Amino acid sequence: MNHTIPISVPNDSGILLISLLTLLSYLELSGCATTPTEPPAPSPTQKALIGKTQQELMSCVGITPEVKIIGEVTVLKYYKEASILEESSFVSKSSFPRVHHGCWATLALKNERVEGIQYNSVPSSYKDDDHCDEIFENCLGK
Repeated sequence: MNHTIPISVPNDSGILLISLLTLLSYLELSGCATTPTEPPAPSPTQKALIGKTQQELMSCVGITPEVKIIGEVTVLKYYKEASILEESSFVSKSSFPRVHHGCWATLALKNERVEGIQYNSVPSSYKDDDHCDEIFENCLGK
């Protein structure tokens, strides 16, 4: 499930941020052919993260992100995968495996503040539950 918050930044930096997030998504999903679709509406968690500082994120997220700096933009990437219990279904006295899945959350920060967020399910075909909002659940009250 891919959720994207549009990034509106004056001048050419907005184009840079959008291009950056698009490129990162493409690199993660290269080899997968998909039809472009309208991005879903952002989740309440995504909306709440806009404007948060990198320091606020570090204090409320229990996962260390991958960090990339591209010009004036800092990109934080977080990954959360489903628990093993969620990935198998129990039927009577046996179980059968389900799809191993998770979610990448990519945040673009400019001037130390979150300006854009993109979620990408892993695998990209998995649509039921992407777990990205769970990464930031401790950040919502702060």
